[in-house]
Amino acid sequence: MWDRAVESWKHVVSLDTFVAVAWMLVLWFASQAVHQRERKPPEVQTDAGQPYWVISPLLNNDYKSSSEQIVPAPVLFVICSVVPMVVFLVLSLFDTCTRATALRIQGIAYAFGGAAFCIDCVKRYCGYWRPYFYDQCGFDAATGKCTGDDDEAFKSFPSGHSGLSMVTMLYTSYCILGACRLGRPLRVKGVDLGGPAVIAGLLPVGLSLFVAASRVVDNDHWPADVVGGAVIGGGFATLYYHRYFPIVFEDSSHVPRAAFASVPSQGSGGEDLVAGAAAASA
Repeated sequence: MWDRAVESWKHVVSLDTFVAVAWMLVLWFASQAVHQRERKPPEVQTDAGQPYWVISPLLNNDYKSSSEQIVPAPVLFVICSVVPMVVFLVLSLFDTCTRATALRIQGIAYAFGGAAFCIDCVKRYCGYWRPYFYDQCGFDAATGKCTGDDDEAFKSFPSGHSGLSMVTMLYTSYCILGACRLGRPLRVKGVDLGGPAVIAGLLPVGLSLFVAASRVVDNDHWPADVVGGAVIGGGFATLYYHRYFPIVFEDSSHVPRAAFASVPSQGSGGEDLVAGAAAASA
């Protein structure tokens, strides 16, 4: 068992893994190039057509610092990185394919990078007010303008906490469910435990839903923000998991797709590209 796990983690140190992690970091920083939109504070039109500002009670909540939040940034980091790695370590003890661990890590890196890039770009493009907009932007009641320069007041939609926790936790749940081979009865002493195994496999998703709900409780996001973040994160998790592994209810869900199961040989990628180009031009 342990020898198999060691062999699995040896495959993690590869060019494919390096490219996946590097791409994740590139996408993370690339989103910074998108211009941050800053919406004007809410205004009301008079009968004469002249606008005047008005305090919206929905935007007048108290700002909570990261240390005061239910799920602060350091805890989110642990959820998104440590939890999946611990699960992957446990799964590597039972894997029949030594390439599975490396593929799981590559997939989650691509999924995380894609979700983070998409979420941050949408945040900057929308520039929507947070529920504590007035408090964080330093709103001046006399002039009706913000006196601060904190862009975070305009980054409500979608929720980063919700999206990043969903992409990592849903991907982790897919890995657990796939390893359980739920496409066949999971019998222990004659009892099919497949039903309880599904619930157990969804525990990481439950943790992500808790993170998302906490953002609404903290008045850090609107409900639509956390739903939007979860949809983006869930989409990238589903896309990249199923690139490397079959659907979780297939009988072979515990092993990677055949094209990824074997160790790639030197030059195989180039040969595949040449063959594809030749077929396309024929």
